[in-house]
Amino acid sequence: MKVVGALVCGSYVTGHPSERSDIDVHINLSNDVTWRERGNQIIDGFLIEYFANPPGQIRHYFQDDFNKHRTMSMVQFQTGEILFDYTGIIKELKLEAYGWLKKNYETINETVLEIKKYGLWDTLDNVKDC
Repeated sequence: MKVVGALVCGSYVTGHPSERSDIDVHINLSNDVTWRERGNQIIDGFLIEYFANPPGQIRHYFQDDFNKHRTMSMVQFQTGEILFDYTGIIKELKLEAYGWLKKNYETINETVLEIKKYGLWDTLDNVKDC
């Protein structure tokens, strides 16, 4: 079996959707799958964003987000609702996400902090230009 579980997450699940919210779905693949996919599909006016990954890739996202002082992947799994979980892997990943969120980040050095501030400012300008 290639698909072993699915988790829905995001603002619709947490109860805070906006008019621009999408529905995020993680499709968990078995460990022996060598492909991944990410895509978007509009269904009945709702934008569905889906991510199909084996567990190792999800764990890589947790590590990468932590290293970059982000919490996106961990929060998605921690707050997400399990749709089905044939092998128990989604429950396991939810627990791992909680563990990652409890970890303390190293202090960001001043140069990196200034670069991040500039990135936010520049992105805001781009949004305003749109």
